[in-house]
Amino acid sequence: MFDYVNVLKKFLPPTATILELQQPEKRAAILLADIDGDHVEELIAAYIYLGKNYIIILKNVNNQWFPLARIEGSGYGISDLLAVPITDKGMNTLIVGWQIGSIWSELNLLQWTRNGFVHLPTNNMVYSKLQVEDMPGIHGQDGKYELAIWIHDTGDAYKVTVYRYKGMGLVRAKDVYPYYFKKVAAYYKELLQRNNFPFYWYYLSDAQMKSGKLDRALISLNKALSFNAPYPSKEKLVEKRNQIMRELKSRKPKNPTIIVRKNGDVTGDGSIDTIYLTGDMTKGSPYWKNISLVVSNKKLNLYEKFPLKENGGYNPTLFLGDFTGDHVDDILVVIDSGGSGGIIFAYIFSFLNGKMRQIFDADAYNERFKYDVNYQNYYKVNVLSSNPKKKYILDLMYKGKEYLSEIYNKDGTLKEPIQGWVDPIGGLYPIDFERDGTYELMAFQEIAGRYHADGLGYVENVLKWNGHEFVPDRQTVSIFGEDLASN
Repeated sequence: MFDYVNVLKKFLPPTATILELQQPEKRAAILLADIDGDHVEELIAAYIYLGKNYIIILKNVNNQWFPLARIEGSGYGISDLLAVPITDKGMNTLIVGWQIGSIWSELNLLQWTRNGFVHLPTNNMVYSKLQVEDMPGIHGQDGKYELAIWIHDTGDAYKVTVYRYKGMGLVRAKDVYPYYFKKVAAYYKELLQRNNFPFYWYYLSDAQMKSGKLDRALISLNKALSFNAPYPSKEKLVEKRNQIMRELKSRKPKNPTIIVRKNGDVTGDGSIDTIYLTGDMTKGSPYWKNISLVVSNKKLNLYEKFPLKENGGYNPTLFLGDFTGDHVDDILVVIDSGGSGGIIFAYIFSFLNGKMRQIFDADAYNERFKYDVNYQNYYKVNVLSSNPKKKYILDLMYKGKEYLSEIYNKDGTLKEPIQGWVDPIGGLYPIDFERDGTYELMAFQEIAGRYHADGLGYVENVLKWNGHEFVPDRQTVSIFGEDLASN
């Protein structure tokens, strides 16, 4: 980044200062992104000069930088600077958040056209926090990003709205609410573990309602009403409760669809059980909602239903096999989340001590298996695993000169510190490595470099049941190879 600072200084007024972004960590407000659609990255920076903020955009032509645009901004600092496609999946839009208050930013959207950059209309939108993602709707992801706008209310509570750009402006993207407001609900659940405030219950109810969890929204709303000083008011809460109850009443009861069915003895009594996943199909989409596991045995008049913690997603599958070594089939459920990282939800159920119990949860796995990914001098990346404690060194030489020149100086030293990450679990496969009838689990997690598409390889954990839980039996890291056919 130091080299880019020197490049920028050649085009800035002598007393200009490059602004700094504070989140997720303090760094110079400098961005490399293709924003004119020619597949060559421009150099973009925000700076302040004589009390005014500006964006400067430089274009690289034959390894020489030239000014493409200089655009005046507002405020006294900058909170966000990124480029993603929001109007067209083949063209990035420059998103700028100008700091106008301690917790307030003004949203600017800059779009390249044949006539240069134009400001897309935002209705002077002001926000406190911004999250940007290609969120899956009823038809999955569409390659264009939505904007989640968080507006501060009180304490750590925010009013959240998700927008997409359509036509000539930003409109509410209600089709992605079931996906995104599940995250918002999780945010408020975490807050409520520390502070039992009425406004957190109100906003939790709102998030649950927007994510389609009306039963849970009603419970949270009643909790908000139980306080001596309800928020925002008793009248508004009662009105919202009546709205939820009307919607619940209008929903016609229907039998869930059987998604997939398997037969096997999962209770260990010698009779064959029928195991299936049920759910509600989304019209015109492969997305399933309200997925549950059902175990049935007509001979024994047995019927048990197990709701799943994460009960929405794509391609739900069932696998029956013995993971615990008791010669009785256990149940593996895997669901694709549909998110950009290829993350899965996965659960294993086993009949233990006369009761069906959940013995594996992908979320719990992700909490136990943590990693650090750090670029090193001389074209290396260190991957540190906390469980088990191991260190892996990846060689980046196969990435090629163009990739390496963006990161390293000519002497092989890093231009700036770079941290990658390891995704949550993206694949879970039963394999009987020892061919003894008991399955182990092979878990895959992708290693990412500077950004998600910059894949460096996979962490592979083989998990084995120890009588109480699944523990790592062995861990390896696999890397991508150089494509010799293109040389």
